[in-house]
Amino acid sequence: MTVFESAATIRWLDSPPRGMARMTVGSGLLVPALLLSVDPEVSSPVATSPGELLAGSIGAIFAWFVAQELLRAGTQANELTADVTVTASGEGDTTTVGVSGISFALVGRVPKIGQERLAEVARHGMDQCVKTLGLRAEDLDVSVETVLEGA
Repeated sequence: MTVFESAATIRWLDSPPRGMARMTVGSGLLVPALLLSVDPEVSSPVATSPGELLAGSIGAIFAWFVAQELLRAGTQANELTADVTVTASGEGDTTTVGVSGISFALVGRVPKIGQERLAEVARHGMDQCVKTLGLRAEDLDVSVETVLEGA
């Protein structure tokens, strides 16, 4: 069963691999198009990097799994904040780069739940996220931290 199918288009019309690409998504909600900077050596104040997009995508999936697990546990979060940092490593040129680590941090305002239970839910969400994305957990440095704020 397909849960979702999403589309994004990258248009790189300015001297690839230099310059910046633009990304649009199927919903059309990135208007104007999101500027992308794909040079790993240069940080741009006006463009988003592929690594930032990857971290955002992983973070959204992680938060979704946590929210679903909380519902199954009989409580619904009032607020969830997921911060995800993705680390990429490689040897030689940038074509050998791969994801080597993911750090998950979750801050939640969740009624009727303790810090320990929120940590369990976050670990489960992290495991599901890694598995769903087809990442090899044994090849990753993965961590998760949680903070339960007043509900």
